Amino acid sequence: MTTEIMPGQAVRYGRTGTVGTVTRIEEIMGVRFGCIDTTNLLYRIDLLTPVTLKEGRVVRVGKDDRASITEERLREKVAAESAWLSVDSACEGGG
Repeated sequence: MTTEIMPGQAVRYGRTGTVGTVTRIEEIMGVRFGCIDTTNLLYRIDLLTPVTLKEGRVVRVGKDDRASITEERLREKVAAESAWLSVDSACEGGG
């Protein structure tokens, strides 16, 4: 028995554990997709599971938080790349 997914319904995408509320339904080339508010991405309706959200169980990341996470990852990447640039390619094993 399949439960019909509707906009406004809380769902979970099992492959990644993404949880959120369906904001809209789209049909692309005969396949139905639901957009989840926490990621603003489309997920196949047949792979979404209806869930009940409990207070305090779902943490949503705001746009400001996403920007700071992206900036932090960029700083880590630049630091890693600069570390590789300082390697002199010598193969000294010390023995």
